[in-house]
Amino acid sequence: MKRIAFLRSIEVQQTAPYLYGLRDGLDTAGIEARLFYTDGACGPEDFPGTAEKLSPDVSCEELVARLVAWAPDGVVSLSIADENALRDALVKEGLAAHGIPMVMHGVEITRTLANKWDTKELVRAHGLDTPEGILLDGDLLNGRSLAVPAYPELVERSAELFGYPLLTKPLWDCLANGVAFLDGSADLQEYLNRPYDGNAVLEKCLRGELCSVEIVGRDGDFLIQPLIWKGETGGKPEFTFGALRYSAPRPAAEADFAPVAARLRSMCAGIGVEGAVEVEMIYHAGTYQVIEINPRVSGSTTLSIASSGRNTYGCLVDLVRGDWSARRTQAPAGERERLAFQFPVEGLTDALARALEEELDLVRATRLHIDGQEHGNVIITCEFADAPALGARLHSLRERFGMMPAALVDEIAAVAWPAPVAAALPLAS
Repeated sequence: MKRIAFLRSIEVQQTAPYLYGLRDGLDTAGIEARLFYTDGACGPEDFPGTAEKLSPDVSCEELVARLVAWAPDGVVSLSIADENALRDALVKEGLAAHGIPMVMHGVEITRTLANKWDTKELVRAHGLDTPEGILLDGDLLNGRSLAVPAYPELVERSAELFGYPLLTKPLWDCLANGVAFLDGSADLQEYLNRPYDGNAVLEKCLRGELCSVEIVGRDGDFLIQPLIWKGETGGKPEFTFGALRYSAPRPAAEADFAPVAARLRSMCAGIGVEGAVEVEMIYHAGTYQVIEINPRVSGSTTLSIASSGRNTYGCLVDLVRGDWSARRTQAPAGERERLAFQFPVEGLTDALARALEEELDLVRATRLHIDGQEHGNVIITCEFADAPALGARLHSLRERFGMMPAALVDEIAAVAWPAPVAAALPLAS
């Protein structure tokens, strides 16, 4: 294999440093890489090869034609969000007619996982837990088809059975777009008076911890990355990257996850996953409730790699080259020695970025561009041996640069070195 094409639909900088980090391996193998992307800009420091920008509304047929013209030996999908993953699944089907293999799930699998209600039915069928919910028909709620006066009453009855709070989620959107929080019957009535214009899912809003896990592979041979913890749930949706995310050993939670991981592995093999998926869950009282499955790499991919040391993008390259083995990729039991943290920062200046790199194990300090706004965001890792000093180092940086609240530093310190923190807490009476 001499040429590999990569497809990307959001700024490639969010893959740093791990996609660019494939350069040496690609060069050694004599592989030329080209990125076909639709958003942002891509310079020579962002991707280990050449780049070609496409229109954001490029059709599947047009994208197939552009790829065929370049004549790659294989193609890898790195596209976000779900609508672009679906596009890439259709492109895979088109490329097959030209004998060009592509690492991406099939069309039906991608469509199922991009549809929240179909995902709920899928995970139930594989013995996984998911919050109680119903499919809301947008035509009936908005009076566009058959008149069913009792339909809103059916929704109200379902809401009472599930219990508040509830969430409504657009059936196809993702990244928490369009999610409504319903704290009681008055909120539901307000929603029914002005319902979402399309189909949606109404489901129980569970109180617990939001977490996710990335799964990579095909044909039953899967790497399961470490759990990523993303904060408490049970209230109104918040900005996706506005709170601490981390990966750190939690033995009890990981023991509870073991049977869930086995079911997820079986499900991925059964439906024919090929590439990467991100499973979003809520953890409460020893149980994991699956709320979504993203059929693609995600905003958590970098943090997953930082924690495990297993490069998802490199795994996808191994898959397209036919050189994939999850067993070879995984670390021996007990070898993991790193924690990883992702958190927002204010005033991400060049001086702050240099200080972070000099004083911490910095993975990436970047400015995310979301909905026209810029958000400073930092990812760091920390060896277990350095965990006791992490809080003090972050407090020192905060005092000099004011880039984050003291409470956020304390939260990171408590995760990094929980024993002294726990010992300082007052005993319950």
